Amino acid sequence: MILGTIQYHSRYAGLGAGVSLGLRYMAEHDLASLPVGKYQIDGDNVCFEVSEIQTVATNERHFETHKEHIDIHITLEGEEWFGYAPVNNMKGKQTYNAEKDSTYYEGGEGVYLQAPKGQFILFMPEDAHKAGVSFNGQGRVKKIVIKVKI
Repeated sequence: MILGTIQYHSRYAGLGAGVSLGLRYMAEHDLASLPVGKYQIDGDNVCFEVSEIQTVATNERHFETHKEHIDIHITLEGEEWFGYAPVNNMKGKQTYNAEKDSTYYEGGEGVYLQAPKGQFILFMPEDAHKAGVSFNGQGRVKKIVIKVKI
């Protein structure tokens, strides 16, 4: 898990061409003006979705991991918390869903953090995470999730 600043995207180039391309795209575009929808930067290798969600209490979300993608979350509007825990601390809730590239987990302890405006949170396949969490009641969030194929 990495918490970083979009402005300094070139510092993360060592994480691979896809991560570099995705973060550079975010640094060079007006993210707030992007409408809800799916976008491709490099076909299915680097793509992202702009969405609007309602945050919920942490016990209403499950930790998840992805085998085929790195997730990069950017909160554009609202307050969103992210849970993080090493996958080794999790137990499977259901089997891997290849169509969604997701495995969900029950329980497990994690730490929670936010990505302030202009920052991102990057989750590797070994990083169990949950997004869309609130500790202050439900709220609307506009966000971006970049998917980088491994």
